Amino acid sequence: MELIAREALKSKIQKNIEELADKTGFFEGIRMGYESAVHFVEQAPTVEERKHGHWIEHPKHPIGDCSVCGERVPIYSGSKKYKSCPYCGAKMEGVNDG
Repeated sequence: MELIAREALKSKIQKNIEELADKTGFFEGIRMGYESAVHFVEQAPTVEERKHGHWIEHPKHPIGDCSVCGERVPIYSGSKKYKSCPYCGAKMEGVNDG
């Protein structure tokens, strides 16, 4: 997946629209296409920055609390520890408090 800077892209498209502002005919169609592109860029879904945390483990139980949202989770699936919180999606890495 590649992420883009929405405002930077809109700025480049807007510059093309301004350059075509006084043109007619074929160029007017191109300008309208650029205007449509701005609309699509504005409507595109956004991706939130992924949170990072760690499990606060309970020594006598196979559970942990998410350091980001605080939810208590049975953190082991078989012999593997969950790599992300099922509640907030935080990627679990770093230190463990246990």
